[in-house]
Amino acid sequence: MKARMMIWASALLLAFHANAQQASTEWFLNANINIYVPGGGSQKSVYPVLGYNKETSPKFLLGGVGTGGFLLRQLSSDFQLKAHGYLSKVSYWDDPIELKSAVGENIGVFQAGGSDYLAGLNGLIHYHLADQLSLGAGIGAQFLLASFSRTPAIYGYGEPTEKSFISNHHYKTIHPVIPVELSYRFPRMVINLRYDIGPFNRLRGELAKAKTEKYGVLSLEMGFKLN
Repeated sequence: MKARMMIWASALLLAFHANAQQASTEWFLNANINIYVPGGGSQKSVYPVLGYNKETSPKFLLGGVGTGGFLLRQLSSDFQLKAHGYLSKVSYWDDPIELKSAVGENIGVFQAGGSDYLAGLNGLIHYHLADQLSLGAGIGAQFLLASFSRTPAIYGYGEPTEKSFISNHHYKTIHPVIPVELSYRFPRMVINLRYDIGPFNRLRGELAKAKTEKYGVLSLEMGFKLN
């Protein structure tokens, strides 16, 4: 199923490229803010895009942000083809960890802030609902470049930690997604609200046999026309 989705995504992007050779294409540069949405089996929690919490470390919280580019090609009066590439930091509160003191007493539950650094590719077909409003859907993939979680000051029986961040290696590198997007068009700008649905388990190896974790990413983008 995953291989089939990747083949369809590649075919859609190739079709876009071939079509773009025959007619003019609109190019856009965009910036986004995003929210990690935990799915089935996940114990993670939503991390704010921007916030302040005196109980956390750090107290100032900066969540998901990113940038990218996309191109648009009109197929007919009602349909438009879109190819989109992006780089994003996606943040979340990681799985809760129960901490114990040196004598085995419960200290409390610690929930670390985690971040995934992603490169993504999407191919979508948009249907024009009105003059400036369109709804699109397609297929795509996210490529995990790096993943980090913050560690508590003490970890496991009151021992100090050596590092303030750890690298996560239990997530798949390539993760197929199904993007669904609502777009509003201005003469030189496009606002997109997109939800990238991750239908598959993101865990890999032996951990994937014991646990399932799915997620989605909700993004608000502003695209600025370049040509």
